[in-house]
Amino acid sequence: MANSGFDARSKSQRVAAFIVDFDLADAPAALIDMAETAFLDTVGVMLAGSREPAAEIVCDVIEAEGAAPAASIVGRSARTSPQNAALANGIAAQALDYDLSFMSGQSAAAIIPGLLPLAETIDARPDDLMSSFIVGAEVCARLVRSFPTLSSEGGWHGAGIIGAITAAAAFAKLTKAPAQQIPAIIGIAASMASGLGENFGTMTKPLHPGLASRSAMMAVFLGARGFTASATAIEGSQGFLPVFARGLHWDSAPFDDLGDTFNLLDPGYKIKPFPCGGLLHTAIEAALHLRDDAQSRIDAIARIRVGATKHAADRAIDSYPWSEDSARFSLKYLIATALIHGPPLIEAFSEEAMADEKVRALAESVEAVVDDQFAGVTGSGYSPARVTIVFEDGEKLEEVVTHASGSKEAPMSEDAIRQKFFSCATRAVADGTASEIYSYFRNFRDRENLADLWPLLAPGD
Repeated sequence: MANSGFDARSKSQRVAAFIVDFDLADAPAALIDMAETAFLDTVGVMLAGSREPAAEIVCDVIEAEGAAPAASIVGRSARTSPQNAALANGIAAQALDYDLSFMSGQSAAAIIPGLLPLAETIDARPDDLMSSFIVGAEVCARLVRSFPTLSSEGGWHGAGIIGAITAAAAFAKLTKAPAQQIPAIIGIAASMASGLGENFGTMTKPLHPGLASRSAMMAVFLGARGFTASATAIEGSQGFLPVFARGLHWDSAPFDDLGDTFNLLDPGYKIKPFPCGGLLHTAIEAALHLRDDAQSRIDAIARIRVGATKHAADRAIDSYPWSEDSARFSLKYLIATALIHGPPLIEAFSEEAMADEKVRALAESVEAVVDDQFAGVTGSGYSPARVTIVFEDGEKLEEVVTHASGSKEAPMSEDAIRQKFFSCATRAVADGTASEIYSYFRNFRDRENLADLWPLLAPGD
């Protein structure tokens, strides 16, 4: 890495030095692989999410605003300001709850939705985009490690709370902000962080990364013009960490290895195989493992016990779903659907699917509890689960899954990644266009510019 010459004293100054010094040419190939796949997966789910009601509503509001048409919105023909495009893209990226998880849930979700319109407006290169994503993700990892129970015990939604700062770091890299401006950018973004866990299961959950991405871009634009903020907004006595922690443990020491190690490589991110709450995926997979043995005796099931971590049990909705969004967090619905129909993919989250009387009947037998073995698990990234099926004659089937598919411990194959991408992208673009986009991001590092990307991502509505 180059030497910024910046005296890194506060955590924001440490971040500034990392942003300025990071050079993609010095990055290991595996790190670039992670960046390319992150863009591929995120763009895929963004295209699918652009057709969801939450994204439609926000785009209606954006259109009514009439902002200058400077940037594309992924999956839409309309153009708007880069801030509004970041908002719309962020909502589309998480509308299906299908976007990748990193460290604590989807805390990095705000980065790519804003990088794309910002890159379009400043004519950035593919390597600039990948550098910026890596920078944002690494800052994200340090914030999560500094306050690992932000979501599980704090009740915050990392995509909005951590997302504003991490996206600001990424956008500062993309715009080549000077090191001296970056602490103010980080400080501005820290004051714009928001997102309550209570809104899971509603349209407001995907609103969080959308707002974080828009706020981060505003922070960069303000900082570039001399807008001031504290250089200790992360760790100061009234800064981000102590204020959001409010009595919970936090420690800013993880920032000390920023630039020396890469958390994108270890522990890495998780590509989600199902479009629903990531903490519930291990339970779904445990049920799927039992499906073949249970299929012939579905009507003889007396009860189904899901043993989960406290965090997963708290996030789950303990009732039958009343909307697509609530279905993504209803363990009753997800487990019943998995046992009767198989993996709950996009089609499982519709009014027709939720009206299935066989699923509804089996869902009544599902109970979620905190498992004794997993009761001490407090971090958000690890969510083991045990599913026990008890039949009317007393026979039991049981399965434990500790790591969900798509994680470093249980990686998703390239064929599975491709299938997921096409199932998502073709909800918004033609098959041929989806193939072009897939090829584009699978050869991202070799592209000279981004000029031919924007027409692919902005089809007619």
